[in-house]
Amino acid sequence: MEFSNLLVRVQGRPGAYGLNGSYREYVAFINGCDAIRDWSLLGGFREWLAERLGRGTNLVWWELIRQIAVAERGNGSGEPEEPILVDRMFELLDEFLIQRASNTL
Repeated sequence: MEFSNLLVRVQGRPGAYGLNGSYREYVAFINGCDAIRDWSLLGGFREWLAERLGRGTNLVWWELIRQIAVAERGNGSGEPEEPILVDRMFELLDEFLIQRASNTL
């Protein structure tokens, strides 16, 4: 199964994959998928996020997504709500995977 299709299915039915739908569990699941594939599924994702944010090259991808979500809120402070964070993670993953597939990175 293609990784992007798996992500759509997991996001739509997290319980079917043993997840509770929290950001933390999605991150663990996605990292597990990446590990199984010798860290090739998300190759370049962290760097792509850091470039998008304009900083954070020393941060892990899930923290970069959190900081992007905070920055997009406008005031730059406060923690984004869990559903917003989860949705933004899947949006960014989808955008990255599409760009990578079309060789526009």
